[in-house]
Amino acid sequence: MRVSLNEIQVMCRKAFEGMGFAPGDCEDAAELVGWLHVQGLDGIGTLAQALDYLQGEARQPFTLSYEDSTLLVLEAHGQSVLRCTATAVELVLDKAVRRGQALLQIHHCHNRLLLLGYLSKAAERGLHVQARWEDARQRHLADFSAGEQRPVLRSDAQPVTVEAFEQGITVLFTRPADPLPLLGSTQPMTNQGFSVNEGTWQRLKQLSDLILVESTEASRRHGAGGGSDAD
Repeated sequence: MRVSLNEIQVMCRKAFEGMGFAPGDCEDAAELVGWLHVQGLDGIGTLAQALDYLQGEARQPFTLSYEDSTLLVLEAHGQSVLRCTATAVELVLDKAVRRGQALLQIHHCHNRLLLLGYLSKAAERGLHVQARWEDARQRHLADFSAGEQRPVLRSDAQPVTVEAFEQGITVLFTRPADPLPLLGSTQPMTNQGFSVNEGTWQRLKQLSDLILVESTEASRRHGAGGGSDAD
């Protein structure tokens, strides 16, 4: 089935809300999924791989492991990067602007590809950004040149001898010696919409319907004429 970018972002925002994510996290996550689609990287497909885990993660906290003037280290406890992306990138971006270079490390996380949407914003603001992560089969690199919103992506096969790896991501932000002028953001044409898996779309709809269920239950408890708990 084909849907528009706006439909993708609205559906994802409602689905994240249905899973219990905070309002700001819902908006950020939906924007990241939409960004991947605009870049031709199948945001809905990437999200579908994590749906079994996301609903149980909504209220689990991240842990700040370490921070100094050029480094921020987060422990995600096996959760999605969707829940810390915006704040973490903004903090490290500010460090890089002030110090010339800064490093973000997120340990034990998944949905790492979705992080690239926010890294593109840092690149658009004039920073060179490199993200590295690995899985059981491959090592991945996403390289954003300063001023560009789409990265160069590269994946290399893991050495056969690799038996264990950490599911995390490391991102290096570097301020160029000669700052680039800020450019207006450009997006590929999306008038024809995007192809998404119908089964995944229905699953997102079911998650978004949880908002209506919660609203109905709240209405029964605190509906018009029902009085308050203090009555």
